[in-house]
Amino acid sequence: MFVGKKMTRNLVTVTGDTSILKVKNLLKQHKIDQLPVVEGRKLIGIITDRDIRANAPSPANTLSVHELNYLLSNMKAQDVMTRKVFTTTPGATIEEAARLINDKHVNSLPVVAGDELVGLITTCDLLNVLLDFMGVQSAPSGRVELRLSSNIGEIAKIANIINDMGLRIVSLVSTIDKDDSDVRPTLVRVSTDNIDELCRVLGDAGYTVINEYKMEK
Repeated sequence: MFVGKKMTRNLVTVTGDTSILKVKNLLKQHKIDQLPVVEGRKLIGIITDRDIRANAPSPANTLSVHELNYLLSNMKAQDVMTRKVFTTTPGATIEEAARLINDKHVNSLPVVAGDELVGLITTCDLLNVLLDFMGVQSAPSGRVELRLSSNIGEIAKIANIINDMGLRIVSLVSTIDKDDSDVRPTLVRVSTDNIDELCRVLGDAGYTVINEYKMEK
């Protein structure tokens, strides 16, 4: 899946000469914590609620509301915005965007095509992708967590067991255990919310089924 398929396209933006007071009002109005700053369609920065708080007069001073608003109306987005912005492109994969967001400790990435701002991909967008891929929004469904051997054909065997029970696989995620390359932690979501019988059948077939979390000592 690619960023261009999941990014937010209808963006609220400001220009460099937008007053900080207007920026604050836009952030509050749209219930967001950051705005792209553009020049035409070109991205020139990001202004966040944190940027404003770091540069605005402290609430502890003796300024009146009128005086504070006057100061904020004279401060411009370009005066406090973050100019070094991490970006991605519509053709980047969702995994690449997620890794960049995690590595750079940001909440979103502007999406650019050349110099043009075309969208925004956020942590919320990425969570929605995760929910879609995990099949969480499919109902009814239930999950089974397994520890499989890394031998070829193990996942196919699990699929056959589920199929023989008349169930459908909603989603399946499998990876190599970072501590044991011979083990594949595997999460299967199936088309029933009653997984007791499936757990029993898998257990009888010799598979390790994990259906509850146990704290390590």
